[in-house]
Amino acid sequence: MSRGIKEVFNILIASVGGQGGLTLSRTIAIAAVSEGLSVRTGETLGMSQRFGSVTSFVRMGPQNAVMSPTFSEGMAHVMVGLELTESVRNLRYLSEGGKILVADTVKPPITASIGTARMPSKDELVGALTSVDPEAVIVPARKIAYDVSNPRAANMVMLGVFNRIFGILSDDAVINAILTLLPGRRGETSVAAYKAGIKWAEENKVVQG
Repeated sequence: MSRGIKEVFNILIASVGGQGGLTLSRTIAIAAVSEGLSVRTGETLGMSQRFGSVTSFVRMGPQNAVMSPTFSEGMAHVMVGLELTESVRNLRYLSEGGKILVADTVKPPITASIGTARMPSKDELVGALTSVDPEAVIVPARKIAYDVSNPRAANMVMLGVFNRIFGILSDDAVINAILTLLPGRRGETSVAAYKAGIKWAEENKVVQG
């Protein structure tokens, strides 16, 4: 069972189309509903079918507590980033004292990569994030996903890290949600990626509470 939450908890997922940001938000939502929580999701999409900006909102809380599928700037309790450029771009949504969890991937949206301005380096992007949250968790999610034979499952690695830190959802609920959305071999390797994210969080002592 979930540990439960007493107030609405806001998650902002920053990603680029093709990284599985929407799958991540839907997995969390399905797991939360199965735990008896009230959940709403929303998203803003660029060229989301491939390489555009994708910002997903997940709100969950006690029954009947969640009314709107999105939230305003400064209201995210946690930002889960699947790409560094998009994570920096979405920092405005993070609440004061909010937590940053981000994959160490640099894959800017196509609208940014075709621009004339110089793209920040990986170190500069990480620096921008840690200037807001000095304890931001930077995860080698893509490498971990490769290690479980599913390069597309970096989103599930991040879900494992998120859930081991916050512990809002039970592992059984998350695993069942993954297998509901991603049946067959892809689902099995996505579950492996989720568990690998948990293991990474424990080994790197990013577990809190």
